Amino acid sequence: MREFTVRMPIHVELGKVKKRKYYLNLNIFRLQVGHLINNIKKEYHRIAEPLIPKVKYKQASLEYKLYLPSRLGRDISNVCSVIDKNFCDSLVKCDVLEDDNYHFLRKVTYILGGYDENKKGYVDITVKEEKYATIKDPWE
Repeated sequence: MREFTVRMPIHVELGKVKKRKYYLNLNIFRLQVGHLINNIKKEYHRIAEPLIPKVKYKQASLEYKLYLPSRLGRDISNVCSVIDKNFCDSLVKCDVLEDDNYHFLRKVTYILGGYDENKKGYVDITVKEEKYATIKDPWE
């Protein structure tokens, strides 16, 4: 099976005059307004697009290995879930996957990789080609 890994940040910087850091974390994200969330999504895609190879997978699985910037306790899924949402949208936009629903993406794993010695934090995302049996849609 084919696979690739990309290293992505756990924050983006936005602002024309003064750059501001926005961490991708569900606790922070749920308090943001819609246009800011959209701008974060666009910036994350801008970062991801050149790192994503020009491949096409019918089905895939994802593994997120999180490296934290400090030893401050964090909920892994609060960070990885927001990164997952943004990265999956980039995979679809880059035509690696047709869609990010369960027909094309059935397994997503979050793992703590450790701590970033540069104290910035990042996530290594591995996209693996998979071959799953077709699920019969109960609404058809």
